[in-house]
Amino acid sequence: MDPQLQVALIIFGLLGFLIWGKWRYDGVTLSALALMVLLGLIPAKEAFLGFGHPAVITVALVLLISKALEKSG
Repeated sequence: MDPQLQVALIIFGLLGFLIWGKWRYDGVTLSALALMVLLGLIPAKEAFLGFGHPAVITVALVLLISKALEKSG
């Protein structure tokens, strides 16, 4: 199967699962990323490089703080 078709199918499936909303968005997106790595569409070395970027860490911390504030009342 053509790699472009594989990526398109994974992205459309990802969007479908995100719209459906049954599973958490982080699990769905990480599963799509893992599937692309397993299929060889993305090199494993490059797949997780972006998680160390300061912007990603900042967004993750903001989400954690907002969840903590939400739970505290």
